[in-house]
Amino acid sequence: MVKNMQTNTHTLAEYISDFYRYLSGEGNVNTHSRTNYISWLKFLDNQGYELAELESNEDIEDLLDKERKLQCNRSKYNKAKDLVNFKSALRKFLQFRKSNFARQQDETILAELKSVENDKTLSVTEREAIVKSRIGQGMFRNKLVNYWHGCSISAFHHLDLLVASHIKPWKDADNAERISVYNGLLLLPNYDKLFDRGYISFDDDGSIIYSRYLDQEDRKLLGMDSHVHLLKVEDRHRGFLAYHRENCLML
Repeated sequence: MVKNMQTNTHTLAEYISDFYRYLSGEGNVNTHSRTNYISWLKFLDNQGYELAELESNEDIEDLLDKERKLQCNRSKYNKAKDLVNFKSALRKFLQFRKSNFARQQDETILAELKSVENDKTLSVTEREAIVKSRIGQGMFRNKLVNYWHGCSISAFHHLDLLVASHIKPWKDADNAERISVYNGLLLLPNYDKLFDRGYISFDDDGSIIYSRYLDQEDRKLLGMDSHVHLLKVEDRHRGFLAYHRENCLML
């Protein structure tokens, strides 16, 4: 049963970017519907429902029964059709939760790691560098430190607090791209998480692009505005940035 209180260890926020990618891919949902589904789920999440605990259609009906009693007391989402929309979004989210999507992402990475480790055309040093780059360590991180000398956005220079982040994700890149200094950014953890989850990306001139799912209030709380930008962009960055915009940014 879905409880009307947030005590679970997993939250909707942890699933949003994967859910978006699921809807974009095997979920076969267009941009307009993706936006609506996520907006409706966020509304329900803000009402205190533990959406990450949904396990069955019965749980969905239980939640909707509560909503029928509550919706007459608010000015938003107070019509019968809104319950139909909620039901559609909740069923799609449950479908995602029961799919193998997240596990398949992990399996792809594990298969790629094994492939690298078994590739005898690479030297031991090369194999080690590529594997370590998966977690932003080793040669890849050292290259980024030497290139950026600090955060790629803020110039914050306490290197122990910065994360080596791939622009084109490791699982989608070839071995050369996985350790290329031009396929990486050195970021403060908040920027890294936003970039990795597709809430922000960057144009070819380094100016920031915000996902529609990071609203003005979110940006204000994060201390971010339209003036946030990469400190430098070279031609060799641009192909990787284009890939991120087209495949990772939640539009």
